[in-house]
Amino acid sequence: MDRRKWRALLRHKSAMAGLAVLLLMIAMSALIGVAGAHDPYRMYEGRVLEHPSRAHLLGTDDLGRDVFARLWYGGRISLAIGLAAVAFSMILGVPLGAVAGYFGGWLDMAISRVVDVMLGLPSILLAILIAASVGKGMDSLILSVGIVGIPQFARQVRAGVLELKARDFVQASRALGASPWRTLFREVLPNALGPIIVLATLGVGSAILTAAGLSFLGLGVETGTPEWGAMLHDGRRAFRTSAHLAVFSGLAITLAVLAINLFGDGLRDALDPRAEPKA
Repeated sequence: MDRRKWRALLRHKSAMAGLAVLLLMIAMSALIGVAGAHDPYRMYEGRVLEHPSRAHLLGTDDLGRDVFARLWYGGRISLAIGLAAVAFSMILGVPLGAVAGYFGGWLDMAISRVVDVMLGLPSILLAILIAASVGKGMDSLILSVGIVGIPQFARQVRAGVLELKARDFVQASRALGASPWRTLFREVLPNALGPIIVLATLGVGSAILTAAGLSFLGLGVETGTPEWGAMLHDGRRAFRTSAHLAVFSGLAITLAVLAINLFGDGLRDALDPRAEPKA
């Protein structure tokens, strides 16, 4: 981004607030082990379902494990899943959309029909079907959430390429003898990066939410893994007597997704020259 866009982003108060919250959550997740917190997997005998105290800041769960340590260790896993899933979606979705938009014809028709079918299904239902097929585990969860995100990237990139390929600089590249592939990846795609970056930023929040939903349904990470959705799943068993188990993990998911969306909205406004500046 140029300086004008950076200044627009820095002046976007809600985006900066979201970024601050997100950076704080990342710092807490990264430093939790250094800070000498409890082991997130250790079961403290005789301390089952304790409420928040000085010994355990957020209490303990139904197996006597420290909720504070599990919450922030879980932040590492949930944020990593969100980033990895979006990266997977981009690696497959961006080339598919670019090829469909630039070359057109039967290739565009075939890719677009597959994308339309995937978009026709509710994303969480599609993720459930994939997760149920590939099994539990972090890699399977990334795969399930990543596949669900492919159509959004393919559609966004296709639309951008269709608009750009008629521009003068693309025609000039062709006239100078550049191959179609070189023109696509050296001239067209770099000029379509703005919307892709925004979509990727917002996609991390959606990926975290989808992954948490799968884990809550028992289709996500392995049992006992400190991941926010899995913690929410575990907390529902003792919700009437120890609501803090579900509340803290649910609040972490909400804050992370809200922070990412606020920053993504600000980034979109900064990169869109037609957007009105927002406070």
